[in-house]
Amino acid sequence: MAIGSFMGRVFTVSHTKIFTPSNLKGSTGSDWATHEVVGGKARSEWVGPKLKSYTFDLLLRAQDGVPPRSTLDYFQRMAESSAVDWFVVGGVPLSPYPFKIAGISETWDAVLQGGVLVECKVSLTIEEYL
Repeated sequence: MAIGSFMGRVFTVSHTKIFTPSNLKGSTGSDWATHEVVGGKARSEWVGPKLKSYTFDLLLRAQDGVPPRSTLDYFQRMAESSAVDWFVVGGVPLSPYPFKIAGISETWDAVLQGGVLVECKVSLTIEEYL
């Protein structure tokens, strides 16, 4: 069953594959400027909305039907390129704008003899692209 998608990869849960984001956290807000006033309090001016950003983890495990090394390599390539895509959960984009990968980190949890990666956790930080 498809849960969502990002960068051409479909988040899914089935009897043969588990590939889902976890620890999804988002943030947004406003940018403000402060103008000093001689002899008085500073004045605030709303400049505009901030870009939405999200962080989430992907657990890549061979036993769950996800090839860890090639999936990690794919997201690293996307992070180092100019690729953007809509982040979709439940058939609905989280923003009217696509997202870019602003940062990626990984933790290699299980490596077999010969350097075969069988489990790792990837943490992505994505930000709206306008």
